[in-house]
Amino acid sequence: MNFKSILFENWGIKLVSLVLSLTLWFFVTSKGKTEMMLTVPIELRNIPQGMAVVGDVTGYLEARVQGQERVLRDITIGKKVVGVIDLSMTRVGENIVRISADDIKRPAGVVVTHMSLSEIRVKLEPLVRRSYRLRPVLYGVPAPGYRFAGTTVTPQRIVAEGPDSVMAALERLQTMPIDIQGSSASLTVEPKIDYRGQPVKLLEKNISVRVIIERIAK
Repeated sequence: MNFKSILFENWGIKLVSLVLSLTLWFFVTSKGKTEMMLTVPIELRNIPQGMAVVGDVTGYLEARVQGQERVLRDITIGKKVVGVIDLSMTRVGENIVRISADDIKRPAGVVVTHMSLSEIRVKLEPLVRRSYRLRPVLYGVPAPGYRFAGTTVTPQRIVAEGPDSVMAALERLQTMPIDIQGSSASLTVEPKIDYRGQPVKLLEKNISVRVIIERIAK
């Protein structure tokens, strides 16, 4: 069998057939495909142990995606597309973290063709612990014939944890206002803490404040 003659015989017809086959394949695979713009939320993961992200970090990016209409329609009605940024290799201080299409988690068959961001800036600080005496803040006055006689806090000292710069500026720790308006008996509450909008976490559990209300002696 002469393979050379088989390969090159009527080569023009075979070339046209190949082009037609490729064109048909492209048409079939691309049929129903479309593009759309998405607002993609950014999630920071694998923050190094003992560190915290501080300051403003970009929370979203715009991405143009391509895929079958049905798949993109599913994305718009609930299937989540998210940018997952790995911080495991970052250090204390300012970091510039690159973003690639591989960081965009999306359904199979969806291709990212463009992103509005190629990098984000992330600042890290070490986590610091500090001990505080919790200061109760009260609101209102007891019922007529009664008076406020003091508070006790359990535990006496509370350990809080947060980024270095935040803890350095946090001089005291206090509760949100505890309502004693019209009280005629002592009360014990699990207080809400006033963090003043700062990323602070308490390491103590079962914190309670007892507010002592006494009858006024006649």
